[in-house]
This record gives sequence, C-alpha cells and structure tokens, in this order.
Amino acid sequence: MVSLSKSIFKAYDIRGIIGNTLDAGVARQIGHAFGLAAIAKGERRVVIGRDGRLSGPELAAALAAGLQSAGVDVIDLGVVAT
Repeated sequence: MVSLSKSIFKAYDIRGIIGNTLDAGVARQIGHAFGLAAIAKGERRVVIGRDGRLSGPELAAALAAGLQSAGVDVIDLGVVAT
C-alpha cells in the first residue's frame, strides 16, 4: 500500500500516479474518511462513478469498500462521462 500523500488532494479532485501516490489502499482510506464525513452530515448513501482508465475498476471497488466500511450504502454508476 502506498502511504497517503497530501499532494494528491487538489482544489476540486484527487489526482495521483498509480503505484506511486495512488493505489487501491489509498482509495479505500479516502472512501472510509469520506464515508465517515457523510455519516456525520446525516447522509447514508453515496454515488460513485469513474472514467475509462484501466485503473478505474480497481480504484472504484476499493473506494466503495472504504465507504461501506464506514457504514455508507454505495451506488456505483460504473463508467460515466467526465
């Protein structure tokens, strides 16, 4: 697992280099943290989507797992327009 780097967090998104600053472990951590924040605001459901990059399915699955570990229901749209 890659350690969580502050450099991946941008003003409006999260961007990293697969295997360097971003991997499934990082996506799971982000999902868990976001899930806890959602629960704290009274939200019980989160919708996720991804683009067509090859890393998308693995990262989306890890993100969903992190969200679910926080107690959030996940609706995965799959590939969506970006």
